[in-house]
Amino acid sequence: MTLVLTRRRLLAGAAATATATLAACGDGDGENSGQQPVEKVSILSGAGFQGREAPIFVARAKGWFTEVGLEVQVLPGKGTTSNLKTLAGGQATFATVDVNGAMIEFTRNGGFKDFRLTSVLHQRNLACFVALKSSGIATPRDLAGRTLSYLPGGINYLLFSTYARLAGFDPSKVKWVSNPIATQHAAMLAQKKVDAISQFVPAVESVRTVAKQDVVTLPFTDYIGDLHGSAIGVTTETARNKPDLVRRFNRALLRGLEYAINHPEEAGQIYSSMKETQGQPPAAAVAEVKALRAYVEGMSDGPLGQFNESRMAKNIAILQAAGTIPMGLTPSAILAPDLVG
Repeated sequence: MTLVLTRRRLLAGAAATATATLAACGDGDGENSGQQPVEKVSILSGAGFQGREAPIFVARAKGWFTEVGLEVQVLPGKGTTSNLKTLAGGQATFATVDVNGAMIEFTRNGGFKDFRLTSVLHQRNLACFVALKSSGIATPRDLAGRTLSYLPGGINYLLFSTYARLAGFDPSKVKWVSNPIATQHAAMLAQKKVDAISQFVPAVESVRTVAKQDVVTLPFTDYIGDLHGSAIGVTTETARNKPDLVRRFNRALLRGLEYAINHPEEAGQIYSSMKETQGQPPAAAVAEVKALRAYVEGMSDGPLGQFNESRMAKNIAILQAAGTIPMGLTPSAILAPDLVG
C-alpha cells in the first residue's frame, strides 16, 4: 500500500489523523508479516548524528522498517560529496544528500553520476552560516575578510560562491577552516576559532546552547530561493534492479518523518536514546525536530517526500542562471520519483 502524506495532513497534526495513518500502514508493533525475509540495509545520515536525523531512528524504533522486511543500520554521513562516494563504493544502500550538492557533483567533470534521488526530505534548503552576535556579523557581506568553518563536500561550501555573489560580496575574500565532524563546528564558534560556522537552520538552537550567547543566523534561502534541501539517494543499479526495496525503505522512512514532525518531543527522546547518538541531549534534538516543520512541509499540497518535477526544473534553472552548474541537466537525469513509496 502506498502511503500518501500530504502537506495539509502534516500541518494538521491531529491525533485522529496520526491514528488513521498508522492504522493504514499497520499497527506499529514492529512484527514482520512473515511474507518476506528481513533484508539488511544501511543508510548514511547527512553529516554525523544531529537531531534532524530523528525520523530515521523513529521509523526504526517503531518497527516500521521491520514491517516492510528491512533491518536498517544507520551510519554517520560526512556531507554530500563523501556520501555519494560511499554510496558508489557499495558501502551503504541509501544516502542522505543535499539535492543541490548532488547536482553540482553530477555535472562537474569527474563528478559522481551513478546515483538517483528518490524521495525528498526537505522541500526548502537548510544551509546557513551562524555567527556570534558579539562578532559584529549581521549580514552576509560581513563575512568578507572573516574565517569560516566548512564540512568538506557539504552544501554550504559547494554553494558558497553562488551565495556570496548573490549576497553582494567576493567569495574569495574569506578564509576557510575544514572540519569533517559536523558536531564540532559549534564548539569552534564558541571558542572563537572561527568567525562563523557552516550549519543547518534547524540546528541553530543547539549552537546557541553550546555558545552560551546570542547568535546570528544567515540562511542561504534569503538569497537563493526555491532550492530543495536533503533527499534520499541510491545507486543507479539499486534504483533499476531493486525498486521494491527502495519503495519499502522510503515508505517506512517517510512514515517516521511524519510522526517525528507531529510528535517532536517523543522523536527527540527516541533519537537521544539510540546508541549511535551517544546520549546527545534530548532537548536539542526536540528543538531541531520542531524547526524541521518549516522545511519538510511542501511548497505545494502534494504527497510528502514526492519530488515535483516542475519545481525541480526551476531549482536546476536557478543554479544554471547563477553559473553554478552547466546547461543541459534535466530532472529525469537524476530523479527516480516513482520510487517514493
